[in-house]
Amino acid sequence: MPQSADLPSDPAQEHRVSAAALRELLIKIYTRMGMFKVEAEMAAQRQVEADLRGLRSHGSRGTPRYVRAMDVGDIDPRGQILTVVKTPALAVLDGARQMGHVAGTRAMQLAIELAREVGTGTVAVRNSHHFGAASVYALLAAQAGMIGYCATSTGRASVAAHGSTTAAVANNAFAWAAPSRSGAPFCLDMSCAVSSWSKIEALGQYGQPLPENWALDAQGEPTLDPAAARVLLPAAGPRGFGLAWQSSLVAGALVGGKLPLHKKAHPEADESEHFFYVIDIARFGALERFYNEVDRTADEVRALPPARGHSHVWLPGDREWQRAREWEEQGIPLHRAHLDELAAVARKYKFPIPWEQA
Repeated sequence: MPQSADLPSDPAQEHRVSAAALRELLIKIYTRMGMFKVEAEMAAQRQVEADLRGLRSHGSRGTPRYVRAMDVGDIDPRGQILTVVKTPALAVLDGARQMGHVAGTRAMQLAIELAREVGTGTVAVRNSHHFGAASVYALLAAQAGMIGYCATSTGRASVAAHGSTTAAVANNAFAWAAPSRSGAPFCLDMSCAVSSWSKIEALGQYGQPLPENWALDAQGEPTLDPAAARVLLPAAGPRGFGLAWQSSLVAGALVGGKLPLHKKAHPEADESEHFFYVIDIARFGALERFYNEVDRTADEVRALPPARGHSHVWLPGDREWQRAREWEEQGIPLHRAHLDELAAVARKYKFPIPWEQA
């Protein structure tokens, strides 16, 4: 599987962990923290899906952080998610400071239900928390045979405004997903900065420098040191800055949330907001043509001759889909430091640690 700057890998620093065993451990931890089992299963499933897709920075690595937030009351493990606005085509949910993965899953499920009824469904979530990887929610729509979109307005400003060295927007993520009849579903998942903060931490974990033009230090100067990074640069300059701004408008201000410049705490202490949008392809009356054209064109794109230095021509989502299939069978390679933090939580509650028993 190819490596990229945001997917560092070193087998000497990693251990392969069964996806099923990892999922079970997360469920045990979350139910021990007071979550209802069905909601613990939702959160664990979304995190392991992220790990399987290679989005390890947004998967189970967040669990120790979420547990600490539950310990101090920033996350309510039994928060009751409420519907505060409902029409045939849209809804607003109050996330009740429950885990963002639970609110995100319930919101996308509701958006899919609305789309089945009227052709499109839009659900916004307020009063929520960090929800991990955006793609795992968009893919729920693709699995239902629909087109899905989601965006989030997460923590405080940490990405520079284009033309400035000062943080002005959050590193909001968004994802689009669409189904295919064969092969990987199309899935674009991206942060609005050049990378996510968790990936910055991951590169530091592996002892690797940052690529150039990713981050600025406390003095506003470019840095290659993950530990010195204080502000990220927007992806593609004004484009990434504009996407981050727009994500906070639809996912934050639309439901009365603060824009990131006015958020001061970390994402587990301050509120995050989310936005989900689903299109029922069948309602447009050309379902067969849609699949025929998408699948035919996807095959043609993948068959294009690769440029020098590239082994394949990939569509968005191809590599993650292939990775997930391989790692579901072979185990997920996770960094020792990642596993040490999870093991510390497991030991605290006297749960067996799967990778130490293998």
